[in-house]
Amino acid sequence: MIYVARVFGASEFGSFSFANSVNAFLFVIAQFGLPVFGAREVARTGRLEKGLLKAIIEARLLLAISGMAVVLVVLHFSRGVTRPEFWLVVGFGLSNVALSGFGDWAFQGMGRLHLWAALNIVWQGLWLILTIAVVHARASIVALSFGYAAAAFVAGLIGWPWLRGLTQPPNDAASIPPYSVQSVIGASANLGAATLLIPVLVWTDTIIVRWLQGQHSAGLYAAGNRVALALGMLSSFYVMGAFPKLSHSAMSSPREYSRCFQRAFDDLALLFIPGALWALFYAPQILLVLFNPEYVAGATVFRIFQVFLLLNVISNLYGMGGLVAHHRDHAFRRAMSASAATLLVLCPILTLRWGIVGAAFAVVLSQSLNLVLFVVEARDVVRPEYLKTLGVPVLMAAIPVLSGTVFHLGFWVSVAALVLTYLAIFIWRRPVLYPS
Repeated sequence: MIYVARVFGASEFGSFSFANSVNAFLFVIAQFGLPVFGAREVARTGRLEKGLLKAIIEARLLLAISGMAVVLVVLHFSRGVTRPEFWLVVGFGLSNVALSGFGDWAFQGMGRLHLWAALNIVWQGLWLILTIAVVHARASIVALSFGYAAAAFVAGLIGWPWLRGLTQPPNDAASIPPYSVQSVIGASANLGAATLLIPVLVWTDTIIVRWLQGQHSAGLYAAGNRVALALGMLSSFYVMGAFPKLSHSAMSSPREYSRCFQRAFDDLALLFIPGALWALFYAPQILLVLFNPEYVAGATVFRIFQVFLLLNVISNLYGMGGLVAHHRDHAFRRAMSASAATLLVLCPILTLRWGIVGAAFAVVLSQSLNLVLFVVEARDVVRPEYLKTLGVPVLMAAIPVLSGTVFHLGFWVSVAALVLTYLAIFIWRRPVLYPS
């Protein structure tokens, strides 16, 4: 995303971000919570049934095609949507069709996280290579979304032999679960409805800014929120990696579950709090280094989204690692519904009043509500040590912040201090990460 923003400029990047935001909805429609449901089902049974794999692939394919068809019809008749934006959405939509056979959820449920990670790295790595090729060929920005779909298709093909090697027939005919397209969609209904609301909280703001403020403002806004959204996605990968163990221990051993949740909370706090607090003080310099001077106007949005990042990281852990791991899908959906409704009301109002800064504030307010509701819903099963978990990373964040702001040692000296801080965190946490 940073590379695209630097090469194509704010206006084209605004169109690209708009299409990417629309695809966020298509993506969750195509998934409808099915990968999470499948991973939880595999973690529960300890095996990947052929019937489950077939039903989930068919359901995702049906949802991907149906969702893309509806959205393209709406965009075709919508005023203000440019031709490049329409075709960008087409390319992104085709990626969801390709991802219907992307079985990373099965590797996740089986605890084969190296395969799960490898598939996603191959997918994103191929997209980066294709993006560089498109830029050097001086092709239209539209080609980037088709490159995204092509990368997803190739990664899925690479993972298919591994996936088939894991599938098992049922032990006997009587034990065959009633897996079908209808049954898996029905079983994941609450979870699917909740996941449909995730892009409302994360991506609707960019679409609203595009409609109300134009392409250029959308580009500045996207540059301001892109780093936080990318890091938030990384935190979600961590939670998904921990999810099978959290889900299994939630049903079998409350003591083991508490220990796993606390470790995940500690890890996420140490990973994200120091960097986010540091970024609050150096927003203009970071935007200048990552993008170019045109995007420095989004510095306030960048700062606000560092707060969003921390809220999002903790919310994701409480939602997936707390409620969904305990099969409280209804509570998960209820909290997401309230938060999404809050954003849909506040974002247009605050955007019209304060522009892109108002949109960012609306996102933070709705994400704050989301976290509060998750904590309340999970209070009887999740009891982390807040002072220890949050206090230590905040103190460690003071090292790079003070080195630059108080002693006026410069931005790059502060970057070096931040790197040393994370090195110290790694050395400190190494016995936990790699127990002897």
